[in-house]
Amino acid sequence: MSNDLYRSRAEGVVSALETPVEPVVYRDADVPDLVRNGIYDNRKPMGSLAEVRDPILLFDTFRFDGKEQERMDWTGEQLRDAGTNAGLSLVGGGAFNWACYNLKDDPSRNDKVCRPCWRIHMQQGCVHRCHYCGLGGLLVSMVNIEEYCVQLGRLMVRHPWQYTYLLDDDADPPCLEPELGCLGPLIEYFGTLENRYVIIHTKTWNTEWMRYLQHNGNTIIVWSISGDSQSRALEAKTGTTQERIEAARIAEEAGYQIRYKFKPIIPVKTWREDASEAVRLLFEKTNPDVISLCMFMWMDVDEMKSRLGANLLDPTFLQAAEDSRDEVEDTRAKPFPHWVRAQVYSHYLAEIRKWNSEVPVSLSTENFRMWAEFTDQLGMKPTNYVCGCGPQSTPGAKLLQDHAFKVAVRNDAGLIPGVYG
Repeated sequence: MSNDLYRSRAEGVVSALETPVEPVVYRDADVPDLVRNGIYDNRKPMGSLAEVRDPILLFDTFRFDGKEQERMDWTGEQLRDAGTNAGLSLVGGGAFNWACYNLKDDPSRNDKVCRPCWRIHMQQGCVHRCHYCGLGGLLVSMVNIEEYCVQLGRLMVRHPWQYTYLLDDDADPPCLEPELGCLGPLIEYFGTLENRYVIIHTKTWNTEWMRYLQHNGNTIIVWSISGDSQSRALEAKTGTTQERIEAARIAEEAGYQIRYKFKPIIPVKTWREDASEAVRLLFEKTNPDVISLCMFMWMDVDEMKSRLGANLLDPTFLQAAEDSRDEVEDTRAKPFPHWVRAQVYSHYLAEIRKWNSEVPVSLSTENFRMWAEFTDQLGMKPTNYVCGCGPQSTPGAKLLQDHAFKVAVRNDAGLIPGVYG
């Protein structure tokens, strides 16, 4: 990494470690050996590991040289023998991802409701230790944010229908800040734009450093929020429920638009009381413009137990998951059957309405059957709901003005480097 600014960002993080280390320099040609020597060994669901260690920190730059396909072919060939196909981020790729959700190319389009859009990336991996997550072990951070913003700007010009851009759905962007020094410049870049917003999805407790950034109202921060028992027992190294809400209060005080996603909702034994208390706290301290709900899903009951264990879970709901294996086998919303998820959503919605009768509440990545049951209660439907990170969910919006699945048209035309998907 020959650029002094980029190198200083990596050095800023290293110098802030409790035990600073001497960085090891690698080149693209070294990547297969890195993989063979175990760089991905702890990239497993953290609840399934006997010991969870802090991740390896790897710093790199996006190349933006127009050789994305060549790079993908090379990594696919080289890393197939090394035991993984996930190495694009190790060789400067993966900046912008076209997510074709609910469009004809999406194989799961009939079993979930989400939004087609561009997703943008600066990191992959996480320092948190959430039991259900498989993104530990390695945290890749790209440090050439200035070059990144140039290419992102070109992407935005070609997609005027997309107003908001979710940053890093496979990382927690504030986790190395402010020492890394990349998120601040991105926030301030969006602050120069008109009607374009960056969305930061996080479990952080650390927002004090963001107070004086020139965001100009163009940064939306979405907290992944959970009840107290879940946050303490299953989401290690994150902010607790109370700490996340306090961080949101500070961000709102600094002028950022804040939102919440109860995601994933894990039905621990005290989930009802925990939900009620979390909802009370967030409305006492903050004023979100939207709240989204998403039950724990995307795996079968055996995989869930391997990650979470069984002792903390509501025994009735756990038994329901055991008994409904066949019923949920073909849905992404497993392991819990429809009636369990509906009961949980109903409880959360009732608690939210005790405190606020107007804030939009939506379902996140649920299926069409669940939306059919809740459309009247939510006052929204799959084509017009606002949510925490949707590409048209601008600050304060109550409903989408455009049909979410018709307006989204990909138009990069092979002209934007760093694109995949």
